[in-house]
Amino acid sequence: MEHIHYEDENTQYICLGPVNKVLNMICCWVDDPNSMANQLHLSRIKDYLWVAEDGMKIQVFYQVRDDSSGNLSFWYRRISKGGWPFSTPDNGWLRRLQSQKV
Repeated sequence: MEHIHYEDENTQYICLGPVNKVLNMICCWVDDPNSMANQLHLSRIKDYLWVAEDGMKIQVFYQVRDDSSGNLSFWYRRISKGGWPFSTPDNGWLRRLQSQKV
C-alpha cells in the first residue's frame, strides 16, 4: 500500500494508465473505502473517460512538465520531465521519446 500511495500521489491519482488506475483505486477502497485516497481516485476518473457521439472514449498521451518528487532511485523511477506518459501530464511514469544516459 505504501508503494501504491507513493505512485498515486506522484501521478496525482491518474496512475500509469487506465488499467492500473482501476487496480490502485480498488486497493485504496479495500484498504479504507472512506479514505481521502479513495475520494481522490474517484475524482480523477473523468480525466480518462468521456462520451462522444460514437460512444465512450479513453483519453491518453500528454507531455509531462515536471519530475516526480522524492528520491527517484529509491522508488525505481527516472526523470520524467519532457517525456510522454501513457495517460495525462499528471502521470509521472512515461515512455521517453528521447535517449537517456543511465
